Amino acid sequence: MKIQISAHNLEISSRFHDYVADRAPKIEHYVHQEADLIIKVTRHDHSRTAGPEDEVELTTHSGGQVLRSHAHAADKFSAFDAAFGRLLEQLRRAADKRKVHRGRHAQPGTAELSATDFKGLDVHPADVDLLIELEKLAS
Repeated sequence: MKIQISAHNLEISSRFHDYVADRAPKIEHYVHQEADLIIKVTRHDHSRTAGPEDEVELTTHSGGQVLRSHAHAADKFSAFDAAFGRLLEQLRRAADKRKVHRGRHAQPGTAELSATDFKGLDVHPADVDLLIELEKLAS
């Protein structure tokens, strides 16, 4: 996985690089092709209100699919965690759409069973004498 980190109005420490590198392999669980992870970190200085705030935007490119998430927080680590959680949820939903939810895991159909003379079913012919006795009792 290729990770690209860019920053605006702040410096990115090696601690943040290590933090991202530890969590990035979780993306490979949902993406089965080579993926790129682009991280943009921006510091906004709201001096009148709450002070500086970091914004982290995550973008992943994989096989023609582009997913993006972003989050704001007081520091870049918590903003990264929030955006990364959203991105993983998007990747999980996209992977779930690619799954085949029917057909493969069900019981064999009648075409497959009739081709093997219904050997897959536990069916035994009824006893004719028992059926005659049951008809007599019912009438």
